[in-house]
Amino acid sequence: MTGPAYTIQPVTVFNAAEVATVFRSVYGDAFPVQYVYHADQVMAEISAGRLAASLAFDCQGNAVGYVSSFKCAPNPYLWEGGNLIIVPGRGSDGLGWALMQHYLQPGELPGLMSDGIIGEAVCHHYFTQMGAVKLGFQECGLALDQLDGASFAEHRPDTERVACVVQCYELTDPAGVRYLPEQYFDFLQEICGRLRPRTLLPGCSSLPLDGETISTDQLFEEAGTWRFSVSSVGQDWEQFLDQVIATSRERKIVCLQLVISTALSCISAAVEQLRQRGFFIGGVYPRWFGDDGVMLQQLFGSEPEYDGIRLYTGVARKMLRAIRTDRDLRRKQCVGSKAAL
Repeated sequence: MTGPAYTIQPVTVFNAAEVATVFRSVYGDAFPVQYVYHADQVMAEISAGRLAASLAFDCQGNAVGYVSSFKCAPNPYLWEGGNLIIVPGRGSDGLGWALMQHYLQPGELPGLMSDGIIGEAVCHHYFTQMGAVKLGFQECGLALDQLDGASFAEHRPDTERVACVVQCYELTDPAGVRYLPEQYFDFLQEICGRLRPRTLLPGCSSLPLDGETISTDQLFEEAGTWRFSVSSVGQDWEQFLDQVIATSRERKIVCLQLVISTALSCISAAVEQLRQRGFFIGGVYPRWFGDDGVMLQQLFGSEPEYDGIRLYTGVARKMLRAIRTDRDLRRKQCVGSKAAL
């Protein structure tokens, strides 16, 4: 792919060292994902099929930009788009827009099948949000206080923490029934209505009386964020939640997220246990398990600085109002429960 003053090329063993050059131009050596500074580690991620990465070079052969998609979810066919970086002073010729479009071009993502691309656009500026919306991404959720503001010092964020808008571009049609929690059915149904057609039903089954909860987790230590992807709920669900919360407090986690599979017909009962522990709605993570995921979140720390959350669309602002209202209700519920004891 060519532009007026640059070319975009896949990262290979011959140019992988330039990935660090681009990252250092913006972050120094402080980018929290350290493998980007090591060419061999970058190539290992690419060879393992976990990363698709490209560099932009100017006419003199200097690396001036980078963009990647990477595996982020239990579904091996879902990619996360991210790490779009431009060397300071080199983005005036449309390079940022070209890089953002890059992995939506036919054949640019590796493998024979991809369900889609999910992104988490930062909310201290509009560029990523705006670009993704213009490219056809649909806004599906909002993760409060997900990132440490210190990681974005180059943008001078107004808050210590940075929220992210969840956005998705589906590439295949989903199949099967999706179960949504009754407590948030209307809110989540509206979100799903912006995606490819789905069959949605309320998940009304009781919690199981046997089996164990099955989950995977990702700890983003530098960001103070911990995410669990729950593919199965067992009879130990309440104990599982209590242990996760206790460990989160010990580790001084700021943002705790649980993404629950919509394949689970007991999702309403599972979500009710989360609500009783102060969790509030975050939105939909489309195709997270192959099936969608419903994300609930819990914050440990100060009140989010809502005024610092900059949202590009009315859709995102409406989601924030609903999420903020739910968080306030959950806090009052928990305070009331403790007072009753």
